Amino acid sequence: MSDQATTVSDSSQLQDVLTRYRDSHDGYLQAAELISLPELASAFRDIAARRSVISEELVTLIQHDGFRPDLDGSNEAGIHRWWLRLREKMTDQKHDANAVLSECIRGETELARTLQSALDSESVLPSHVPVLTRALDEVKLAVRSFDALVSK
Repeated sequence: MSDQATTVSDSSQLQDVLTRYRDSHDGYLQAAELISLPELASAFRDIAARRSVISEELVTLIQHDGFRPDLDGSNEAGIHRWWLRLREKMTDQKHDANAVLSECIRGETELARTLQSALDSESVLPSHVPVLTRALDEVKLAVRSFDALVSK
């Protein structure tokens, strides 16, 4: 594979991670609005802030490779957030903490799979590995934290 082909493939993988991170960021901000527990809402806003920082690092890497990052999230995540807002309005109740945490675990597990796939790819550039590794470590930490809260 040529260096240019490697860069295109790597940037495509980085874009997939960026899209998931943008989805995650937006999802946590929405979850912070929907949850009735202030400490959990604060934790969600903190995670969203960390996701924003890593998203910016991914944007920089993609731009450095000579590509234009897509800053929109996925259509699927947008529809999911719309559905959660609609459901919340129809029931006129705040989301149950365990239901929200279960959704967080599901999303984090998918994000971890995306990150691991990028790290396992032969096309990932060595200079991109530290950002992806840091992102995966942060996601795994969130999953462990949520698992502990759900099992209480």
